[in-house]
Amino acid sequence: MNQEPERSELNKSLGKGLSVLIAVNEFGSAKVTELVSETKLPKPTLIRILNTLIAEGFVAKRSHEEGGGYMATPKVRRLSSAFAQGSLLSQISQRPLNDLCEIIKWPTELLVPDGFSMVIESSNRHISPITLKYFDQRRFSILTSAAGRAFLAKLPEDECQEIITDALVASGEREALHVEKARVNSWVIEARSKGYSYRDYDSPIAGTRAFGIPVMFKGRPIAALAQPSLRAVLSLEHFEEAILPHLRATAKEVSQELAMHTKSDF
Repeated sequence: MNQEPERSELNKSLGKGLSVLIAVNEFGSAKVTELVSETKLPKPTLIRILNTLIAEGFVAKRSHEEGGGYMATPKVRRLSSAFAQGSLLSQISQRPLNDLCEIIKWPTELLVPDGFSMVIESSNRHISPITLKYFDQRRFSILTSAAGRAFLAKLPEDECQEIITDALVASGEREALHVEKARVNSWVIEARSKGYSYRDYDSPIAGTRAFGIPVMFKGRPIAALAQPSLRAVLSLEHFEEAILPHLRATAKEVSQELAMHTKSDF
């Protein structure tokens, strides 16, 4: 008689836990206040779920020196591995990515849009001779990541502006919407001008820089290649001369492979 109510409560608890895990993964490094705003859960409930996720190894608490907050662990990647392995784009991009690694040595990843995020679909980091400390999450903001900026830069203008506005509103930037929108647009304009994007980070290690270029199919961006590096080692000039042509060739090859598998023109 009581099985249905118990099952219903279990489903609700599972749903809350998944919503928190998704939010942590979305933010990359999330504060409690951000997670409360994103999940709409009471703070005591959120803390309890975070502690459970930490105990299960899906979430880690960052130290004060690292900026505090919570971040997803590499264990989260296992949740999406089955989907990634079955994706056509993941399958056809792996060989071109591996061939690219043989040439440029630096690791490269292919990311696809998902809502207001860019998600890693395939990567050659496992064969790259250059070992970097990577971000733990698979999901990055479409507004601030190098992959996201490269993707947005190739969208039709009205579609690009709609995504930027909706993403900023969803992140809670209502009051400073015009200021933040102008800032994001400056990044997109720069990416259009250069033909690629880049984003500087000081985590997971200081001096990190990520480059991004779009992957086009039938005149539209469908994904982006992102190549992490170190600012002190790979300057913008060196990237443009030695790396960018190979990234563009790989993006074109992925498009051609996709056209062959879908029997259409790229």
